[in-house]
Amino acid sequence: MCRKQWATRQEFLADPNLRLLGLQAVPHHADGNLLMFEHDCGTTVSVLAWRLRDLLPPEQRGEEDLPSLYGSEQCSGFCNKLEELSACDLACSSARDRRLTLWVAEQKRKRAATRG
Repeated sequence: MCRKQWATRQEFLADPNLRLLGLQAVPHHADGNLLMFEHDCGTTVSVLAWRLRDLLPPEQRGEEDLPSLYGSEQCSGFCNKLEELSACDLACSSARDRRLTLWVAEQKRKRAATRG
């Protein structure tokens, strides 16, 4: 464990030594959803999704008070697997955090390509 610290969210997300693992959804409690990362030193870092939601472009944020469809017949099941990065287009409270996860993954890909 290296005890790495980041001064800002932007510095954290831009760190090339930090790999996005995926979204850990908390059933029926979207404010508990976590974006999971792994640092090169082997440490797993989790960030509450709500702390990063404002980084999403406004058109991707969606509605605030959506119901949880987790585990319902309508649910696509994407939130059952941490590493699943497929988009979900359901009107579900976790779908916004899936969009956030995809947005973070895309930002990290873009930064890697410019370093590359």
